Amino acid sequence: MYALRLLLRRPITRRMEHPGRHLVLLVDDDVDIRDAIADVLQEAGREVVTAADGDEALAKLASVARPCLILLDLMMPHVDGWEFLRRLSEGAWAQDLWVLVISAHGRAREAEVYPGVLGTMQKPFDVSELLTWVEAHC
Repeated sequence: MYALRLLLRRPITRRMEHPGRHLVLLVDDDVDIRDAIADVLQEAGREVVTAADGDEALAKLASVARPCLILLDLMMPHVDGWEFLRRLSEGAWAQDLWVLVISAHGRAREAEVYPGVLGTMQKPFDVSELLTWVEAHC
């Protein structure tokens, strides 16, 4: 919970229920942030698959059920979020994948030019804002 409070501007105050389970791919290199967001999403009734960088995320896309939403950090070692978006936009198999960029990067909004990017959220962010995005698209 400590990592969650560092990431988010306010703590979770209620548990959200969802009638069905939907898969979210969460891509972030920081294990504490990844675990905190995964916990929030699971409490909201979502299945979560995680990846530590863009390369691992592309491999997961090839091996798991199609996610209803990808939550993507931009600043990661190896294959960063920018490269992931570039590779994703080149693949015909990636049509209709939705991405929400969650990053502290100062130029994160520039990622919105890539196909499938719904928008951006600046870290740290509000849990209710994240859940609003997830509810709307997943």
